[in-house]
Amino acid sequence: MSSHLAYLILGSNLGNRSTNLENAKIKISALSETKILKASEIHKSPAYGPIEQPFFFNLALEVDTKFTPFEFLEHLQKIEKKLKRKKDSHMKPRTIDIDIVFFDDETIDTPLLKVPHYDWQNRDFFINPLKEINCQAQEFKNFNFD
Repeated sequence: MSSHLAYLILGSNLGNRSTNLENAKIKISALSETKILKASEIHKSPAYGPIEQPFFFNLALEVDTKFTPFEFLEHLQKIEKKLKRKKDSHMKPRTIDIDIVFFDDETIDTPLLKVPHYDWQNRDFFINPLKEINCQAQEFKNFNFD
């Protein structure tokens, strides 16, 4: 089984945001065949999207995993569910949100998963934590930050 490099953004804007992020990190690191290589500090950011809601705490993770992108997504969604993310919480307040931003240098465009993550380049709460951990994804390295 080959190893893959994934970059994740975790976010929380309900409950104890720092604890929610820490619990998600613990559960990700407990996944078999998966290891967190780097983690950013927590960044505070306004909510993204059309709904007025509390600010988010976000952080980036660089992760080594042997899972395929879709297997990894399935495991991450189970973690979100365990941490009480509501099923209909897309673009609404939520206890935890785990996004796969990059997975190796793959491009995936399905209804279930989009990699690179949709609109990543317009989200400072993705860009700043990823810069902090020196994201090595090709699309990120080639992005003009000016």
